[in-house]
Amino acid sequence: MKFNIDSPVFQFLGTLADFTLLNLVFLVSCIPVVTIGPAVCALFSVVLGEVRGEHGDMVRTYMRAVKENFRSSCFLALFYFITGALLLFHFAFWLQMNTWMGNAVLVLLTFCTALYVLSLMYAFALNARFENPIRRTLKNAVLLALSNPKQTVLLLLMAAATVLLFYVNPFFRILLVLFGSSFLAYCQAFPLTRVFRKYE
Repeated sequence: MKFNIDSPVFQFLGTLADFTLLNLVFLVSCIPVVTIGPAVCALFSVVLGEVRGEHGDMVRTYMRAVKENFRSSCFLALFYFITGALLLFHFAFWLQMNTWMGNAVLVLLTFCTALYVLSLMYAFALNARFENPIRRTLKNAVLLALSNPKQTVLLLLMAAATVLLFYVNPFFRILLVLFGSSFLAYCQAFPLTRVFRKYE
């Protein structure tokens, strides 16, 4: 019995194997914690290339992207970690203050948190695709999120659906470990590519 390796079935299985391996390498890269930023950035570098038709060895491309964007993505991850921790601390503090000033600060914090989450949807993909200083990357992330509401909502829905399924469906947790992170990034790469194409 002969197998046609060019058939759609074998191509699908090959792609699934590639994404599973990429996901495994990504998860291992995140274990030291301090490398989460470079790992996310490299993951987006690979999937953005796949969406644009720049097919190649995913793992080799991933490892090269980790090295190329290591410093900038580390600073980017550090910024989001510190900013997120500060927002969380201030929310916990001002929620205890049942005053008009406390409520005003909470409204401001909610606005800042919204910008934080929206920019996070774009920041690491921007860092993977364009060479810019960190400050400009952060500024562009906010501007792109606000000026492309449809794509931004789509990115948020993808992330929210993944988190929701992870908590309510045990089987989905297994899928997430196998290839969930790489597959989610790949899905998000389509709306991101549509946005980035305007500025390339």
